Amino acid sequence: MNYEHWIQHFHANRLDRPEPDWEAPFSMPEEKRRLLALSLAEYQLGDGGGECCLVAADAESYRGSAEDARQVVDLWFAEEHEHSRLLGRAVERVGGTFVTTTFGFELFYAIRRRLGVQFEMLVLLVVEIVSTGYYRVIRRHVGDKPIADMCKLILRDEARHIDFHRDRLAFRHPGGVGRLWKWQMHLLTEACGWFLWQGHGRALGTLGGTRQELFGHIRSGVVNFLAELAQCRANAERPARDPRAKHWIQAIS
Repeated sequence: MNYEHWIQHFHANRLDRPEPDWEAPFSMPEEKRRLLALSLAEYQLGDGGGECCLVAADAESYRGSAEDARQVVDLWFAEEHEHSRLLGRAVERVGGTFVTTTFGFELFYAIRRRLGVQFEMLVLLVVEIVSTGYYRVIRRHVGDKPIADMCKLILRDEARHIDFHRDRLAFRHPGGVGRLWKWQMHLLTEACGWFLWQGHGRALGTLGGTRQELFGHIRSGVVNFLAELAQCRANAERPARDPRAKHWIQAIS
């Protein structure tokens, strides 16, 4: 796998990152502010907070497979830690209180630790797809430019994280993924989306978002991901002389 491409991407992505104007005037109805503060504080913990690394018992089997792989994983999690910093500023902006643990956070880490690094990577991919739905709903409805700008910046990062997972899985499954794997992907995404709505639905609803809107983003995200993963295989199977195959052939060389 072309880890060098992703190392270059993560280094370049540190540039041109306009910081939201956290000092801009802030006004929000109290109930909306209170629920948003609770939601952002929990997300701040989960999105780059805590142990910001692979935590599966066999994580070193992936990180240690190559020095480039270790660098990519470290750079990826450094970007997730940056999301936690941004969310922390948003929590401060809405007058929230930081949290150090939740039931969902502890469950998430328990699953990641026990089921192996490949399943952990799959779970992290699912969470990133689901999180894009969360940030899209907030960005559309929050009515506060600095927080909307934060969501835009995180969404930009998450889109490329999902692309990284696509390339990783295409390299790991050169023959394509089967129906069972796709079914597992859909099931995990639905479960994660349901869990998110249970914990954050009141906040999103108070902003003006709906469950249908959130799940619309989540479901289209997983469908698009699977379509792009299939396209990677199709591109790889084209003859090397086909100019359309150039990008993917480079990506898996």
